[in-house]
Amino acid sequence: MARKTRRRRKAKNGKRKSVKSLARQWANRLASPVAFWSQLSQKDYEVLNASPQYHALDYLGKLKVASNILTGSLTGKVLFSDQYNPSPNGSPRINPSGIINKWTGIGIAGKIYSLVGKQMGLPEQATIGRIGTKLIYGGAVGGFFDPPSSQGRVSTYAVTPNVVVQNRATTQRRHAQFRRNLNYVPVDSFDYSTGSAFR
Repeated sequence: MARKTRRRRKAKNGKRKSVKSLARQWANRLASPVAFWSQLSQKDYEVLNASPQYHALDYLGKLKVASNILTGSLTGKVLFSDQYNPSPNGSPRINPSGIINKWTGIGIAGKIYSLVGKQMGLPEQATIGRIGTKLIYGGAVGGFFDPPSSQGRVSTYAVTPNVVVQNRATTQRRHAQFRRNLNYVPVDSFDYSTGSAFR
């Protein structure tokens, strides 16, 4: 009976350890990319989430927007010209002051906890220290390519510059101008004897 009880305890402890270990692994892997993407795209989504056009997009459209945010911010070029362009001037977004942000702050706090925890024997100090380092790296890189603020971006950056719609509007204006030109007859070209513009 005692053996069965010990086996059950070991099994429970093993499951708890495996869950903890798995949580540590995932936190360690995701810390840097989550910090990078969150800092890079936060102000873009502040603008996009206020746009009905963005909410009307399907999952594929929103994936294209996310891709444009990534490539447009880092290189100034976008893969999908019919979707949101975070850098319409064609240049990468450079913002050295963005390196200092909430993610780097959290990462520094984690590193401080790790250093203090090592001296005082605090729990999970090594894991928190490693995660803190990755948060600093991810947040710093994301912040370097992050626009200074979302204010004014509605006028500076088109919310959802749909090229197809823009081209259609331009074509309609040209057709309207062409029709107006057809109806216009210079005074010296009108033949009053025939009632025609041709002599």
